[in-house]
Amino acid sequence: MNETEAQLFARLKKEDTEFRHLAEKHREFDCKIMEFDRIYYLTSDQERKRKELQKTKLKIKDEMYAIMRQHIQAKNAAVIPSGSPGPSQDGGYQRKS
Repeated sequence: MNETEAQLFARLKKEDTEFRHLAEKHREFDCKIMEFDRIYYLTSDQERKRKELQKTKLKIKDEMYAIMRQHIQAKNAAVIPSGSPGPSQDGGYQRKS
């Protein structure tokens, strides 16, 4: 059974302290950005700060996805038998001749 992205996210949030920390930080930055979104007109300083928060939030999201990819790759490596040809370029499995 393959885990969905949401299931993997929830599992890593419970099991991986680094991932949980990143998820909490991501949520904090999201809340701070929403505070700026409630302001009808932003000053140039507020606009700059909001953009900095967005960039930091995206960086954290990239780190979270990198951890998720590592877990997916580790799981896939454990599933593929060592003697099998493995996935082909198009993602399918090569046939033995």
